[in-house]
Amino acid sequence: MNRKSNLILINRVVYVLEIILSLLLVIGIIISIPDLVKYFVSILNSPKGISYSLYQEFLSHVLLLVIGLEFTLMMIAHADSSVIYLMVMVIARKMLIYGDTTIDLLIGVVAIFILFVIKKYFMAQPIDSTVSVGIFSASTDVTNINERFHYHIDSLGFQSLGGLVYYLLDQQGLTAEVGMLVDDKEYIYQIDSVKNGIIQEISVQKK
Repeated sequence: MNRKSNLILINRVVYVLEIILSLLLVIGIIISIPDLVKYFVSILNSPKGISYSLYQEFLSHVLLLVIGLEFTLMMIAHADSSVIYLMVMVIARKMLIYGDTTIDLLIGVVAIFILFVIKKYFMAQPIDSTVSVGIFSASTDVTNINERFHYHIDSLGFQSLGGLVYYLLDQQGLTAEVGMLVDDKEYIYQIDSVKNGIIQEISVQKK
């Protein structure tokens, strides 16, 4: 068993653990929802001065549940956009609940602005790649790869290498992201480049 085969096994174990932790997070969020109803009752039955602080606690609780949901999505999807949205929600909660001074609000606004700049101008940039033997465009015909490089890849009825890899990912419950490894018992496929959620380049290595 070579290094990439070990990485595939580790990837699968980590994926299963992430699913388990995500389920536990969702269960915790569901259990916490009835507390929101208790906040409503407390706010309705409290005097004006106390209801304000209770509403702050209620809002903090809601945002915390939202952050928990976004964190769950981030663990499952592994999407860069999920990370950015999660950080925005954390900063928003800090600003709305604990932002007592103008400086606190200013820092929060600047932080959110920086996150959106990163999302717009940096995360959308295409990833450069080095083309060499064993690294192919996802649109490359599997038959051409077999003929030119003397591989024996079973296309499973798919014309392009990308179509084959998407199928293998789906069969193994994995997502298309840079660095993800998948195999067909004879070859190991690693996703080298992804743009806008679409696989661009794949490296192929015999097991």
